[in-house]
Amino acid sequence: MVRAGSEVRRALRSELVALAPPYRAVVPLHSVDGAELPLGSVVLARGVATIAALAGLTALSHRAPWIVPSLALPALQESLEPLLLVTELRDRLVVLSPGRGDDDVAHVVAAVRRRRPPTPAMLARWVARRLSTRELESPLRHQFERSLGGGAAADGDRSVASYSRLFSRYGGYTARDWRALARLCALVIARTSEDGERHGDDGTHLPFRTASHYTGRYLGVAYRVTAERLGWEWVLEAALRTGRYVHAP
Repeated sequence: MVRAGSEVRRALRSELVALAPPYRAVVPLHSVDGAELPLGSVVLARGVATIAALAGLTALSHRAPWIVPSLALPALQESLEPLLLVTELRDRLVVLSPGRGDDDVAHVVAAVRRRRPPTPAMLARWVARRLSTRELESPLRHQFERSLGGGAAADGDRSVASYSRLFSRYGGYTARDWRALARLCALVIARTSEDGERHGDDGTHLPFRTASHYTGRYLGVAYRVTAERLGWEWVLEAALRTGRYVHAP
């Protein structure tokens, strides 16, 4: 009975490892706190039991929502689809197929670079969850849609000023600020994608001077940093910290 119990515990054991800029080595995480993980960190969950690995990754994402969540599938995993239906990370999750070493940094980085870009709804949902304010999700989605997709005015054809008055209840960013942040996310994704710097194809091109101004104003970093950190989550997190919506750990 004791032996059976130990085998079950071993089977359910999972491990979290981090890959932080400049992405040279995978480092084990000995605590699920993760609050000190640098912006742009990729966290990889691995283990025989995928559901246990996902649970650990989800718990860490609550404490460090700016990470890029990644999952290494075990060799015997047949399908991830049933589990993706129940995890809140499904839209952001980077999945590494079995057959390559989880410690292969280049393999992990390449998988992150291939991750599907976020939709305006995903960006809005992330911010709303980060601020624990669901009321912001729909208005933010409209701003991001206008910025990234060129969508028509929605939500009763509110003006930019009307949206800005709404946003002023929660912090200092106006409607135009949120639109600029959506374009910054698109810029960072393009600069760190597998295809290299190709921003502008979707209508979100930012001239260098504008991009440099935005990164300094909203993120507090130099423009070159946008090509040095993976993911889009860190952009929103940095902007929220700069705008004093949240505090750095």
